[in-house]
This record gives sequence, structure tokens and C-alpha cells, in this order.
Amino acid sequence: MNQTKTEFYDEELQIKVALKQLFARFNIPEDAYTAKKFSIKVGNFPINLPNIPSRVKVARFHDIHHVLTGYAANWKGEAEIGAWEIATGCEKYFVAWFLNFGALLVGIILYPKAVFKAFNRGLKTKTNLYHNFDYEPLLDLSIKELREKIGLK
Repeated sequence: MNQTKTEFYDEELQIKVALKQLFARFNIPEDAYTAKKFSIKVGNFPINLPNIPSRVKVARFHDIHHVLTGYAANWKGEAEIGAWEIATGCEKYFVAWFLNFGALLVGIILYPKAVFKAFNRGLKTKTNLYHNFDYEPLLDLSIKELREKIGLK
């Protein structure tokens, strides 16, 4: 996988270890999946939204997608991961479709080349974790193993 301008995780790391690194790198709170609210920062202004159960379920897979793809958890990376997830399909997760289309729209304006590249990468990926995967068993897999399972290069 081309690591240029992406986050690098040792592909032998277990997913649970890589997630801890992701959270530390991007100051994601440890209670991100249990907090009553989550924030989206627009400049210096946080927008607080309810952390509903369907959003939490999506966020857990979404965060693993960040690790697998190497897309950062910043505005550009969210636009890229949004494009990649739309291309691979968000299955029955309305929240994922909604949040990803928002990120994609921002990305088309701010990072059109990166979004186009991520979308094409998604089209070449066999599947993503929204399609019939259980979260807990994924945590013990290595990044390499999980990339192979979803056909991500």
C-alpha cells in the first residue's frame, strides 16, 4: 500500500493496538464510544451532537477503516474515508451514509483529487466492515489479516 500522505501503522499490529494509536494521534477521547455526545470541530468551534447507538456502531467500524486505509482523522482524512466508505457501500447504516456524504461534499470542495483517488480505491476494494462483520473478533486480528479479508490494497 502506498503510504505517501497517509498514516502508517505496522501491519503486524493487532487492530486494538492500532486503534489506541489512532486515538492518541488525533486526540480522540477514550470514551468516544460511550460518551453521551461527540464533537465535530469546525475551526475552533465544536459542534456537539448526540452519540446515538447507531452512530457508535458505525464509528467503531469507521475507526478501524481509518487504520486499514491509512486515512487520517482530520478534515482531509474524513473526506477520503467518506469517499472510500461510500464506494465500498455503507450497507444498512443510514448514519454512515449521512455522515460520509457530508464528508464527501466537504472533500469535493477542499480536496477533490484526494477524494476522487479514495473513491476509486474503494471501488477496487472487495468490501468493508459494514458488511456482515462482528466488531469484537476484529480487534485481535492484525492489520494485514483484516486488509486481506476485505481485499484492500
